[in-house]
Amino acid sequence: MKQKVPVLCNIAGIILVIAFVIKIIADYAQYTKSFTSAPFSVWVLADALSFLLPALIVLVIGFIVKKKL
Repeated sequence: MKQKVPVLCNIAGIILVIAFVIKIIADYAQYTKSFTSAPFSVWVLADALSFLLPALIVLVIGFIVKKKL
């Protein structure tokens, strides 16, 4: 079971990165300067905190567990 943990962590991390890219594309398609007061970079930063930070944490956990096996 311990051997599956790094693989699952890597898969979860990759899924989060792919979800980030999809979310950025969807946000860009809906973004209009006339209706939003925040620049698009703020949206990207919020999505990065929501998707990329957890992806990084999961990938690091997977790396650490794999190294200890």
